[in-house]
Amino acid sequence: MTPSVVIISTPSIDFDTFIGLSQQVLGYSPAAAVDASRRQHSDSERFIACLAALRDRSALPGDASPNLLAFAAFGLFFAADERDMLDIMESCAGMPAVVADTLATGVVATVIHGTIAQWRDAVRTGCHPLKEHNIRACFNLVRNLFIDVGLDVWKDCTAKPMADQTFYLEDKRR
Repeated sequence: MTPSVVIISTPSIDFDTFIGLSQQVLGYSPAAAVDASRRQHSDSERFIACLAALRDRSALPGDASPNLLAFAAFGLFFAADERDMLDIMESCAGMPAVVADTLATGVVATVIHGTIAQWRDAVRTGCHPLKEHNIRACFNLVRNLFIDVGLDVWKDCTAKPMADQTFYLEDKRR
């Protein structure tokens, strides 16, 4: 079975309080740049952009430094064969997880929770060319889920296609 994955928990930010207090103490709204942007932003993307603007008023959405990726966390629900789940969890080392047997023999369900920075690292690990097809396919999905919510934190990597219809990530900085 090819592993499946969905996002089940996202950050909940009280923007009214955060923006209101920030504006009072800074004299400007850290949401100004992201709110002026032409495209819609997810709450997580908006929050990271606002955090960047706290330190640099001229920061644009997507300009966040890597340390800001620890301020938002996501929970993902995985279903996979037991063998594949071990590799998935290995790629997600350091993240808390809950694992349960399912009604299907040999298939487990797992909820893994981590910061955006942890998911960035897990995807880099899971999208390695030496990983088995199912693991790479699973982390290709994880990467796409985050990109779909506006969090492409792999801009320093190039997705390189493989013959098995998956891709691996190659670091552009090398």
